Amino acid sequence: MDAIGVLKSAFDGAHMWYQGTIADVTTGEANQVPPGVAHPIGELALHILHSEDGMINKVIGGQQMIWERDGWAGKLGIPALLMQDNAVARSVKCDPQQLQDYARSVFASTAAFLDSLKPEDLDTRKVDMTEDGFGILTLGEFLTQALLGNTYAHTGEISALKGVLGKKGYPF
Repeated sequence: MDAIGVLKSAFDGAHMWYQGTIADVTTGEANQVPPGVAHPIGELALHILHSEDGMINKVIGGQQMIWERDGWAGKLGIPALLMQDNAVARSVKCDPQQLQDYARSVFASTAAFLDSLKPEDLDTRKVDMTEDGFGILTLGEFLTQALLGNTYAHTGEISALKGVLGKKGYPF
């Protein structure tokens, strides 16, 4: 398996973990604000999707996000959540089940992007993340450290929050 194959497998896994982890989350559970400063499950689910959409389509692709292009904010009455302060993030209300069509579009966009890559792109293409404190990354670093890391980390948060609610976190 070459590097692109490994990335495809990693994204397939991240998407499977995300989908399986939120599959049984109710609207009430998604919008329950946990103690402390943790974000609600619904906000985390939306953030995972917005981040992938923004990173693949806007940051790397230089295009409009699917969220904006297809009018998801209007359909669901929710703002984009790429970078929000804690108070805004903790106030977001959503139903992860209503995000499924958006999730499928985002995941399909990512798959199409990965299909367009050649292994050398991972080292030669650069992504400027200086404004976010990460400096300039190779495309490979960006996809693994920033994007996959974000999805796996926040899916883990969702799993832990489900455990606090007395539910099984991950789907296995």
